[in-house]
Amino acid sequence: MNLITFDCVDKTFRKGFWQKTTILENISFSVQPGEFVILRGENGAGKSTILNLALGLLKPSNGEIKLMERSPKASNSKLQVGVVLQDTQVPPNAKVIELVQLWRSYYTNSLSTEEVLGKVNLKGKEHLDASGLSGGQKQRLYFALALVGNPQLLILDEPTRNLDEKGYEEFWQQIKLSHQAGITILMVTNNQSDWQELESLATREITLHKYSEAPATGQIAENILKSDREARRWRDRTVPRLTSEQNTTKTRETTSNLLPAMGGQLRFEILQLLRTPVFLVMTLALVAFLPLLKQLGIQGDAAIESLVSICGLVLFTVVIDRLGKRVAIERSEKWLKLLKVTCLPPFIHIAAKIITSLLICTVSILVAFILGYWQLGIDASFGLWTNLFLVLIVGVIPFAILGLILGYLLNPKSADSILGLSLIIIPVACGAFTVPMPNYLQDAITLLPFYHYKESILWAAGLDYDQQIFLHLLWLIWATVVFGLIALWSYQREQATQ
Repeated sequence: MNLITFDCVDKTFRKGFWQKTTILENISFSVQPGEFVILRGENGAGKSTILNLALGLLKPSNGEIKLMERSPKASNSKLQVGVVLQDTQVPPNAKVIELVQLWRSYYTNSLSTEEVLGKVNLKGKEHLDASGLSGGQKQRLYFALALVGNPQLLILDEPTRNLDEKGYEEFWQQIKLSHQAGITILMVTNNQSDWQELESLATREITLHKYSEAPATGQIAENILKSDREARRWRDRTVPRLTSEQNTTKTRETTSNLLPAMGGQLRFEILQLLRTPVFLVMTLALVAFLPLLKQLGIQGDAAIESLVSICGLVLFTVVIDRLGKRVAIERSEKWLKLLKVTCLPPFIHIAAKIITSLLICTVSILVAFILGYWQLGIDASFGLWTNLFLVLIVGVIPFAILGLILGYLLNPKSADSILGLSLIIIPVACGAFTVPMPNYLQDAITLLPFYHYKESILWAAGLDYDQQIFLHLLWLIWATVVFGLIALWSYQREQATQ
């Protein structure tokens, strides 16, 4: 069984609509269990591109790639893979121990937190913010995260950069122990000091030439550093055989670990949220406008309409503006890229983001209801309050998914202004404001999910609506399904990591 397979792979990047740049052409190689393969090449030759292709971060223009005999886009292909990449970051407020525990929740056969931190000599640093670590300590942390899942395959991109002398020695000690334990390793390194260590470890060297400078034999040149018999004897001695029964068990374990992964991701998202109090305060500040309406003498149905309007503004601010910006920032800081090289299923990342946003929405709506009852004197039945709450919270789910889509798709530099502008466009799309427009645009608004959400809220609040509640609910269900499929696609597209 090959752990990595490239079969006639090409990779071309587009620049604009017409210009294309070819980085890789007709690349074919494989990595077998027990090997220690070194990938070499000049800067710009495409070494990182090969690693990104192998991990499913990029899609080949032509050819086929397999990771652990599966498509690298599949999250379970990375269940037994540990990765260290150059261009990734961890969230600024995350602590070392929280990151290790988050990674442990993804894997079924993970090492203990103490064992992992001990391997990279980060004991005593577990309660520090990861962003406050030195460059060498951060590199140790990334290596620790690669080891958490007890992998069969390590993919390492310049893993020794920024390491001090002690950290360098400890890294190579762990690499030797890992290789002796049968872990397969694919490493990219341009550090000359590494070659002294690699002389006794590497079984094969792959040299990658730049596409524009490739010889007639192709971009790839392979050099066997250990004889076939010696490498085979090493594999037989150190590599445990993975039977079909064991492989089936691994697949079952992937499924059974979904609940711990969801719990770990949700806990991490909530912790990150609580460490950004400005976001919470600004959200709740919108609700503070309700007491001002009392001074205007608003009562009766007008009070309920005002309450509903402010609740809608708060909800859309949370699920589209704030959520979209948060995802765009995670993309620009390369945190999303780090998550995508784990076995975390995309739908868990999406679900955790949505649940966290709904928690904020729930608190905001409850505060708004209390202020509406207390300050505006809205004397509604418990049934009406409950119905209105459920429609507001459940009905906003498709728009939370839309916020994620915008965060995945928009350029991080322009996301702030575009998402802010959406808060002006959405009330018009809901039909909440009477704006002069042609009849065909007015008809088009009735096809938008925003309009159906508004009508559902009016029904729940006991206000005048168009008497088509079942149609509105069906539209919201349809929007949830469609937006959900688009969110899964947008999460996995290669630009979502940039």
